[in-house]
Amino acid sequence: MKNIEVWLFLVIAFFLGTWGALFNVVQTVLIAVGLVWNVIKYRDEFVRNFKSARFYVLVPVFYLLYLAVQTLILTSSGKYVGFKPGYGIFEPEFFFFLLGVLYVLSAKPFVTLQLLKKFLLVFGLSVFSFNLFFLFYLGGTGLFTDTVQTIEHLYQSRFGFTKSLWGGKVYLDAQALQIYASALIAYFFGLVQTRRIEKGVAFVLFIILVWFLSLTVTKSSILSFLCGFVVLNLYFFRRFSLKYRWRLFAFLSVMLVGAFVFRPSSFDERWQQMQREIEDVREERLASGSSIVPRFVFYKACFEHFDEYALGGLGVYTNSVSKQWYLNSGNVVVAGLTHSHNSYLQYWMLGGIAGLCYILSWFIRPFARMVRKRQYAFLPLSVMLAFFIDANFEVLLIVSDAVPVVLFFLAMFYLYGDQFYALEDSPFKEQSA
Repeated sequence: MKNIEVWLFLVIAFFLGTWGALFNVVQTVLIAVGLVWNVIKYRDEFVRNFKSARFYVLVPVFYLLYLAVQTLILTSSGKYVGFKPGYGIFEPEFFFFLLGVLYVLSAKPFVTLQLLKKFLLVFGLSVFSFNLFFLFYLGGTGLFTDTVQTIEHLYQSRFGFTKSLWGGKVYLDAQALQIYASALIAYFFGLVQTRRIEKGVAFVLFIILVWFLSLTVTKSSILSFLCGFVVLNLYFFRRFSLKYRWRLFAFLSVMLVGAFVFRPSSFDERWQQMQREIEDVREERLASGSSIVPRFVFYKACFEHFDEYALGGLGVYTNSVSKQWYLNSGNVVVAGLTHSHNSYLQYWMLGGIAGLCYILSWFIRPFARMVRKRQYAFLPLSVMLAFFIDANFEVLLIVSDAVPVVLFFLAMFYLYGDQFYALEDSPFKEQSA
């Protein structure tokens, strides 16, 4: 088959769009097959690109070696006798970080500006189709026979929360992340497209995706989306004509007013719950809760044991040791979990200072490249900002159905920086010409 690498690239984009969470093995196999195919077909280009980006690509290799040495030291020291080691910490670093980055690098020789557009389009349509499928899967005929009650139920259930289907599972926070990433991409295309039909389709898709995001009633995801959305608008407002600015302002104002007026009761309930939990934290009523109180207890328990992981980390004993901290916290919600609800804190606990620097480097390197080359691409900036903020409240850089998406995009933002810059600069050049 001609151009099989292009088809694999687009199929991988489809699987990254939430569907891959139901078929993790298939998604990983596709990336591995794509990597092997690209290396064979573009061997010389791959070697040349590898040499130029070796310090970026080898970061997960060095971190894996660090974890291996750390494991040998911790298991032989006898410090955590009675605690069960969890060797699964190596899997995400290999299958998602290293494999994903190598694939993105291997695809660099054939990823053109047009193909990058198709990748983003396929990813967005995949996320849209997944959520549309579950909208009808959960709502059924009630969407037509009792629309208001059914939609209210979708909000109350938070869009079905964790979804299990066909032997796979999709966590709500990861689903919300993919929705707001797709919404930002759709909005971006709505801004830069010059054809009215394509612009209209992009904005309609954006509105529907924002509604899907609202169904999750996920505070951290909505906050992250709004921050990325503001960054995207501030940049493009400067580049548009005064007439277009007023049109865009009117569109956003209608959306904002409509969202406020027609907000579901579940949003008010979540707001009231948040206020109660803030008051509980102030009054030190920390035995229960569902959002803010458990997170406060997580952070409190972790920082009470700060000296145990601050430098070298807990490594393979992270989950079993921290589980004991959470059991002793006195909070019934926290006692049943093994993670801190903060990706950066979790990596700090896992790898110490090296772990924290490692995970932060994935966000720093694409931004540093933009600064060095003075090529600020605001779609990557807005999506990275949203990912970065969201990871402060969830373990999105730990959970397997979110990590491939985040890492794939971060790697593309770094390795395909020129294409992303051209993606948002070319429409304005066409207009000026």
